[in-house]
Amino acid sequence: MNVAYFVHELADAAVRRRLAMLTAGGCNTTLLGFARDRGAGAEASDGIVLGRTHNQRFFQRALAVLAALPRALRAQKLWRECDVILARNLEMLALVVVATRLLQPRARIVYECLDIHRLMSSTGLVGSMLRALERACLKRVALVITSSPAFERRHFRGTQRYGGDLLLIENKVLALAPTPEAPAPNLGPPWRIAWCGVLRCKRSFELMCELVRNEDGRVLVDLWGVPALDQIPDFHAAVTATPGMAYHGRYTAEDLPRIYGGAHFAWAIDFYEAGGNSDWLLPNRLYESLAFGAPPIAIEGLETALWLKRHDVGIVLEAPIDAALTRFFASLDTPAYDAMRARVAALPREATRETPETCAALVARIHGRAA
Repeated sequence: MNVAYFVHELADAAVRRRLAMLTAGGCNTTLLGFARDRGAGAEASDGIVLGRTHNQRFFQRALAVLAALPRALRAQKLWRECDVILARNLEMLALVVVATRLLQPRARIVYECLDIHRLMSSTGLVGSMLRALERACLKRVALVITSSPAFERRHFRGTQRYGGDLLLIENKVLALAPTPEAPAPNLGPPWRIAWCGVLRCKRSFELMCELVRNEDGRVLVDLWGVPALDQIPDFHAAVTATPGMAYHGRYTAEDLPRIYGGAHFAWAIDFYEAGGNSDWLLPNRLYESLAFGAPPIAIEGLETALWLKRHDVGIVLEAPIDAALTRFFASLDTPAYDAMRARVAALPREATRETPETCAALVARIHGRAA
């Protein structure tokens, strides 16, 4: 099967994971999309570049989509005869819908939406316009792929009243070959928390700084990934000024066993878009940490906490979270931690990992066949 994959950011790690799943499922995939300007050290982009966008500049991205339409039409030989056109995020779906109206290809359109941008949930004019745009585009879509039951429940079925076909694919670890087991961390204290990914939640960062200072060596925090300096401008200075906090830089999927093998817990709390996307999502770090043995820490009532309770793993704390963290670490001992880790070890493999079989099922669904 031939798939044209239109993406919002060519170098995005989740895009590469989906591309690997499509390839493992037997697809020939053409990648088209935007290079995102993330500054020095950003990863290189592969695929057909339709334009360049900038992080946190939504309206610039909208203008870039308009400018990309002529480029997409000129590249029609690469995608017009494909069986499926997969569009990641709303801006790419809008581009695909306009381009296919002009060229009338035979391909099925599949919409992949793994985050609900905060503007989509806003009550103002911009939010209303974006939701109207998405509803219009959804009329041309054969299948929606999303990553959390809350996105289906709260946004697509609830707000947008979408009644079409929808496929849930969680942000699980891609395991196309046997993965190494993570070593168990040294017995605490000190207890180590790993926070990995795009580090953009200022409230989480402040909470961990405060926790490390107050615990006086009993709790340490390891930071991995990309700090969003537009959200946490003092990130590096604060880490340097806080003994027990350490920033280790970027990482790859191959580093996950080492990262979580050296951690007692994983931070799975996000206040960045509280009340919307942050409350509804199931983040990559949820599955990554559990796949390699580290129990995640979450807040009661959010979708991540519901997932952990459903699988009887992890730590779910009540708000206010700062006081709850203090109580939790004050009462934590080695037998209690060993019991937490044993529950993680008993979790079925398919709860946290995508396999060749699930890749084949994905390809079948996007092609319109039963999995």
